[in-house]
Amino acid sequence: MVMDTQRGAAPITTRASTTMPETVRRRRLDVQGLRAVAVLLVVAYHAGLPLPGGFVGVDVFFVISGFVITGMLQREWTSHGRIRFGRFYLRRFKRLVPALALMVAVTVLLSTLFLSPLGAQQSTAQTAVGAMSLLANAVIARTTGDYFDAPAETNALLHTWSLSVEEQFYLGFPLLLAACWWLARRRGGERSRVTTVVIGAVVVVSLGIAVAVSRGRELPAGEMLVGFYGPLTRVWEFGVGAFLALVPGWAGARTRASGLGHGALGVVLLVASLVLISGTTPFPGVWTILPVVATALLIRSGGRDDNVVARLLQRRSMVRLGDWSYSIYLWHWPFIVFAGALWPNRAIPLVLAAVLSVAPAIASYTWVEEPLRSLEPKGTGGIARLVVPILAPPVVLALFLGFAVDRGFWSPTVKAHQDAVLAAHSGCHGYVPLTSETSDRCTLNAESPGRPIYLVGDSHAQHFSEAVQGAGAEMGRPVVISTATNCPVVDIELTFALGPAGHDADCRGFVRGTMAFLSQATPGVVVLAASDRYWSDDDFAVGNSAAAMTRLTEPKLEMAGKAIATTVAELQAAGHVVLLVEDVPRWDGVDEWTPTDCTVISLVSGFGQCGRQMPTGRAEERQGAARAVLREVASSTGAQVLDPWTALCPGGRCATHTDSRTNYRDTNHITVSQSKALAPSFVAALDGLYGR
Repeated sequence: MVMDTQRGAAPITTRASTTMPETVRRRRLDVQGLRAVAVLLVVAYHAGLPLPGGFVGVDVFFVISGFVITGMLQREWTSHGRIRFGRFYLRRFKRLVPALALMVAVTVLLSTLFLSPLGAQQSTAQTAVGAMSLLANAVIARTTGDYFDAPAETNALLHTWSLSVEEQFYLGFPLLLAACWWLARRRGGERSRVTTVVIGAVVVVSLGIAVAVSRGRELPAGEMLVGFYGPLTRVWEFGVGAFLALVPGWAGARTRASGLGHGALGVVLLVASLVLISGTTPFPGVWTILPVVATALLIRSGGRDDNVVARLLQRRSMVRLGDWSYSIYLWHWPFIVFAGALWPNRAIPLVLAAVLSVAPAIASYTWVEEPLRSLEPKGTGGIARLVVPILAPPVVLALFLGFAVDRGFWSPTVKAHQDAVLAAHSGCHGYVPLTSETSDRCTLNAESPGRPIYLVGDSHAQHFSEAVQGAGAEMGRPVVISTATNCPVVDIELTFALGPAGHDADCRGFVRGTMAFLSQATPGVVVLAASDRYWSDDDFAVGNSAAAMTRLTEPKLEMAGKAIATTVAELQAAGHVVLLVEDVPRWDGVDEWTPTDCTVISLVSGFGQCGRQMPTGRAEERQGAARAVLREVASSTGAQVLDPWTALCPGGRCATHTDSRTNYRDTNHITVSQSKALAPSFVAALDGLYGR
């Protein structure tokens, strides 16, 4: 985040200022203190401390940046009658990029040792290039995905998304302000009136987009522009800060009582946002108003020095921490990610890593930020000699990491694991339901003459694609595969709290369309497979109707049995035979494992956390209730059940890896190679159903 300390401004006074120009002109120590609060919230959240809404510290930064930068540009225009864009952008570069470049370069180097070549190194290398080209938010949205999903925890440069949003704001906002002020001067209008009308329109439109997207509305702009990382859903936060600097009297309270009132209300709203907002809250959206308004109130409160809130923010320790806040923000997240990779599933190392990251942050502030921000290059050549040596090292290192990891670091062992974990499954996967038009492209073994096999469900059906395709090929039967992420083909309403915008509606459309197709399709065997997390995970709410949803396990299991039985009955009425597939053993709880545990060193040497084993009894403790529901449905409907646990866990022990194969590509999905190995199990289950 940008922490402009407004160097060169007049020193702060000890008496209250009641006029807006003085409030904006002087260096606001309370704003530095507020930056300290923001960075502490973000670091605490990332370190796993019990602060569910700590990530709103980023929104606090956005409001502060809008306030500070607008005040800076306003002073520039007042003094010179124009904005000197070259000078402005060079200052932004010196303020932001050298420290960022150093952190990115060091993070990329350490990633080769501490991160996994099975996804984490790839996303970090791509994000590094994005961070140095002001596009980290777009790269992360495309490659890493949701901020609150597991893959985000292994991208060591995930936090640079907010820097790119801020830099994009700096690119466009000064142009907008200059255009408003130029137009006001040309037409003889009042500068502040024209500007506030335009900025107000931007705030209203941006907030409207954020609210619409958070409520499931799909906009043509796309996830990269209007999602969590999107600039269009965030610019209104900068705009609120800009209003504080632009509107006379808004930057500071007029009386001591109002200053105290604003400060107290700001504290209450900020604390409320930390408690009421969490990773399951649609964000950014209506709830974002809480931390944004809280920040605006605290800035207004700090316009005076005679209230307790402002004095607390102006304490020497808070101001010093605010000075360091940009560097702390840069360095804390890579340290936390590396600690998580070295000590998986342990909380204390994350907190210690966050604390230790302060050391390189202070070093960066002292020896990189401060010296380079005062450097004044002369002419185009001088600027080039400043910019190129700063940008080149992190970009070159990131490109080399991407090149090396794509080739498995020239290790056959690493490459074999990559091929297993990163290989894509067959069939159609998305939220487009089966229809007479789409079924042809979703059909494998199309030339086979036997009755068709239909594999439908979520990603836990998708990972059986190769097994079903192999069985179909051996039995001489075509296979139609259509699956969608987090979307079981079951007659029930489902809501996924962490899903992307529009997930629930997309899932309902997929299920209804696919069931409509199967009701008219050529009778065959319908293989129904799905994760059992829907019935035990709090992130999923289910119900018989959209108005009656629950997240409680027991009622969800009861509804699941009835819903699956109803779906089976509908398929049987259409002439199909139904094969229900139990979910695979999951690596959860004390057995939690992900491919991110597999570093290059552990894969090549065989040491480390890469491979895990567990007895089926522990998996049964977690999944036994859902497995029993599927067996009861089969018993009551006459459907068949295939249990892959016997093949996956020979001798009662499950393993992520065997001597000849990588079995799992994440905590709960099997690899393509493991799926192929299950083909005989599906042949045995399918043999005799409608014959060959």
